[in-house]
Amino acid sequence: MRSEAEMGILEHLEELRKMILRSALAIFIGMLVCIPFIRYILNALFQPLVQLGVDPDTFLVVPQVMGSFKVAVSVTFWSGLLLASPFMVFFIAQFVFPGLHANEKRIIRRSSWAAVLLFFAGAAMGYFGTTRYALQTLIFALNDWMGTSTDWIFLTDYIAFVLKLILGFGLAFELPLVLLMIGYADLIGSDSLRKSRRHVLVGLLIMAMMLTPPEPISQIMMGGTLYILYEGCILLIARHEKKNAR
Repeated sequence: MRSEAEMGILEHLEELRKMILRSALAIFIGMLVCIPFIRYILNALFQPLVQLGVDPDTFLVVPQVMGSFKVAVSVTFWSGLLLASPFMVFFIAQFVFPGLHANEKRIIRRSSWAAVLLFFAGAAMGYFGTTRYALQTLIFALNDWMGTSTDWIFLTDYIAFVLKLILGFGLAFELPLVLLMIGYADLIGSDSLRKSRRHVLVGLLIMAMMLTPPEPISQIMMGGTLYILYEGCILLIARHEKKNAR
């Protein structure tokens, strides 16, 4: 007979397998949803360039025979991943916190819609708030400073750049919700969060540098917004603590 330790390992591996399969299925479904809308997605991704007065038809080139196919696959995959990301976060939470009590699991279930809303709020900030400024800095302002010019760029590189920026903002906006769930599960208190403010601010700025291009506006917007949400989490967790203390 297998020992309890072996049973535990096998059960964890089975849960890991289920989590991976569910995440892969979510990405696949997201890709299927995006396939009919590839042209509209491309037009939306081109808008930051249009706002900068650049014609995407001449600035973005496909110099390879398989280039158009790679663009289609890239847009479909990243867009599908973008749609699937909130659900993947939920699946990962189910796997990481299997031993939660009933009330804690209820918190995670109720937070699933908030996870979706926060993700798309972050993605919207990445698209509307930073993409144009990042492109303006990295392509035009930097060239003006160095006395160089960029006549065209690969379409595949542009698509990957924009979608990764949007995805990075969306995933970053899930962190406050994770913190809030931990606080509502009474695993961390508002006093501890207040004492960690300076360390958290530095950590958020470092994370923003890793998730965004080497461009200050997008980094400050991500780090600053996340810190504001962090302060909001402190207030909500403190309110939760007062409610439970009654």
